[in-house]
Amino acid sequence: MASKWKQKASTRWAAVFIFLFFATSLGCVTQNTASVKKELKQSTTPSAGIVPEQLSAPSAGKESTPPITPSAEVASLADLKQYYSIENFKLGGTYNLDDPASYEYGGEGGVTLESLGQKPLHLGYITLGNPQKDQDGKITNAVIVNSYYSGDSTSIYDKWVEGQAGNDFCLGAVIGPGKLIDTEKNFVVLLDAIGLWGGSKPSDGLGMKFPKYSYFDMVQASYRLLKDELGVGTVKLATGVSMGATQTYVWGVLHPEFVENLMPIGGTTQSDGGDPLGNWIFQLMTEAIKSDPVWMETNGDYYHLPKDQHPNQGVMFGWSVLNHTALSFDLRVTQPWDEIKKDVFYWNPEGEAAANLKKKADVQDACDLIYRNAAGLTYNINDDLHRIRAKTLVLHVGNDNWLNVNLAWAAADKIPGAETIIFDSPIAHYAVFQATNLLKDNAMAKTFFMEAGLIDKPGATFTARNYRKPRVVMQGDPQKSFWKNQVLYPFPVKYATGTDSRGVKWEIGYMDEYDGDKRNPESLVIIHGKGAFAGHYGYVMKYALERGLRVIALDMPGYGMSGPGNLDKSSARTLQDCRDAIHDVVVEQLKVKRAYYMGHSLGGQFCLGYALSYPDTVKGLVLEAPAGLEEFPVEIGGAPAFDPSYAHDFDRWREVWDPFGALQNEKNLTEEGIRLFNDFKKKDPDTGEIVSSKFGYFKQRTEYARLLEDQRVAIIEGNGAEFEQGANAFIYDVYSIGSELVKGDKNSLYSRLTEIKVPIFLMFGNEEPFIPSTGLNGLDSLSDDVIIPFMERMTAAGNRPLLKVYPGAAHFIHTDVPYEFAKDTADFVLTGQVDVLTSETIKYLFNPPAVAQAAANSQPAPAGNKKSAFSK
Repeated sequence: MASKWKQKASTRWAAVFIFLFFATSLGCVTQNTASVKKELKQSTTPSAGIVPEQLSAPSAGKESTPPITPSAEVASLADLKQYYSIENFKLGGTYNLDDPASYEYGGEGGVTLESLGQKPLHLGYITLGNPQKDQDGKITNAVIVNSYYSGDSTSIYDKWVEGQAGNDFCLGAVIGPGKLIDTEKNFVVLLDAIGLWGGSKPSDGLGMKFPKYSYFDMVQASYRLLKDELGVGTVKLATGVSMGATQTYVWGVLHPEFVENLMPIGGTTQSDGGDPLGNWIFQLMTEAIKSDPVWMETNGDYYHLPKDQHPNQGVMFGWSVLNHTALSFDLRVTQPWDEIKKDVFYWNPEGEAAANLKKKADVQDACDLIYRNAAGLTYNINDDLHRIRAKTLVLHVGNDNWLNVNLAWAAADKIPGAETIIFDSPIAHYAVFQATNLLKDNAMAKTFFMEAGLIDKPGATFTARNYRKPRVVMQGDPQKSFWKNQVLYPFPVKYATGTDSRGVKWEIGYMDEYDGDKRNPESLVIIHGKGAFAGHYGYVMKYALERGLRVIALDMPGYGMSGPGNLDKSSARTLQDCRDAIHDVVVEQLKVKRAYYMGHSLGGQFCLGYALSYPDTVKGLVLEAPAGLEEFPVEIGGAPAFDPSYAHDFDRWREVWDPFGALQNEKNLTEEGIRLFNDFKKKDPDTGEIVSSKFGYFKQRTEYARLLEDQRVAIIEGNGAEFEQGANAFIYDVYSIGSELVKGDKNSLYSRLTEIKVPIFLMFGNEEPFIPSTGLNGLDSLSDDVIIPFMERMTAAGNRPLLKVYPGAAHFIHTDVPYEFAKDTADFVLTGQVDVLTSETIKYLFNPPAVAQAAANSQPAPAGNKKSAFSK
């Protein structure tokens, strides 16, 4: 018998040899097997140390069977739990995501506990807060928190609910009155899951005969609890850490219309072989458990033994594997041995040795852990992430050894509009519990918290009732209009015909929204940048609408929704043609006689020229990284690049511009090239290595950054005529910009800027990559060659602009710092003032480059101070 056991043991231990150096008594692995055999034959009476009956989950088998494991990880909070049973719920079945009705009570082909002689599936949960209900009595303000790998609802309660012992580890409470998840505003449900503490699990009695379950089963069972027992109509926010975050992703896939917002914190969308490191770690843990002599002798059927004779040493060894890989190795090498050895596996631990592991083994079960690990071995929802419709913020620890950050990035890229925040921590994976407090001042996180209704929106009066989540269908029918069939704008699109000064009629797509009750509200007209479209500015639209403004955002001819209806027209049209057509729509047809005009990049130059052409219709200008503030030579490389004579002659324009190769390069772009460029990256042509680039679009991967990127990728395989039209406009408008700014032309737009008399708010990111246009005009300093000359000219003309520089932002300020940008724009329109010197800017100005100093100097000097540099 001993030799047989040694043969089995050697196979098991070989699978986990890499961690054996943690053990101090390896000679005990082959301890006297006679004594082991004797222990296995001892009385089957449960030990006196079994968890008290009042802490157990509802019995799933015989009423007299004592519980193997407690019903709550935090015993003192066990009485807070409630339980719900779901009859005939099928475990381990197949989920056909195209047919939700087929998995209402578990996947097809699954096994019910009743069919195995057990009571129905049950779940534990804790509720807090105040439910709000609609006219049908359904709860509309539910926030759900999914349980993590070793925890349950009491674990989350202990760590996140105000006034609990675990608050300190989390850097403060997350749930409670006035906290991020405010119990005075939200109905909070802390969920157990199948296989965890208060949920049905193998240790209820079936052991290895328990049906195999999946993450889909976990979420679907919780869905039944929310719908059938609690009466939840919609979930305002689904969140959770670690395995709770993994379930959060599954909520978005299984029930895209039920959950409004997702915030997975340190979770994963795959743990199968596609994640070899994570898969290996948890398989290694399973093999460590199965290497226990008790497990090997009983083949996992050990419930006739007292709890202190279960495969507890295997559980300890398994947890040692996890614990030593959970923290950052940089932290581990700085810790003293006395601290580390608490998580080191010992065969016969004494004193503080393996103290943490022994506590886990006393209350956890080998079969439960093995089943929990098995749920991940075939889990991979990457191909289904496109189904998610909820607004999603992914929080992830950059140095997490369990759940790799690159997989989190890849997952977020597949979720429409998902935003991602990565942060590092010495405690690596365990920092997931601290994430919301660590990031409480992060601009992207705060924006998500506001949009998800977790924190108040300062100054919001209205609701932007027509807002919908924008998205791009990545694969469509190329025979149909790409823009009208594959792109959803954040507000309904309308159409009008605008006529330019030549009499050419252009179909103009636009959004026009107002939620207030004033007859003549203050209005903001938004003009997009080169290569962008009106739908890309949805967040600033929404913010402005919520504060009582009327907002109109239009696509210029050749872009976005103003593309498909103009395919019969030449791509050669000037910015002035666009101004005339849009003036016809806004002023003559929509009757907006005076408004504030906001322009980004190319749109900024549009607005500068519009204020010169139609001064009586403009009340003020908001200029985001605008073109129009620099001059260009008429010739580039000997070619008359900006000669105005071919402004309406596309063939002539191509004769001059085709040799530059810009148009063909635009048409040859690939998905990889677009996504790399947008992230300020490029591929080294010699080595193929991905390296940093000084050029790019987005410093933050916010929702609207993702929207523009997805649009530019998807149109490559979309309608061919619209792709061609967009590429033509994108390159032709370099000419449109330069032809109005020719150096030496006394009538150029640049020469006439000082004629503008309305208030101007000028914005730049301190990491602006495209202005000045060095390759075209030789200028090289944003501050010295662009901002300072413009500020000095306008100040001398008696119209000093407000100027703000945004630290950490590039050319797309409205996506890099969406909340601050939207707030500043609305404040300027409503009050004429902007909170220019924010705390972030002040910190930045302590060591300012010329651009940031210009931002400081452009503001009115406080009484008693010296004059501004622009007060000449």
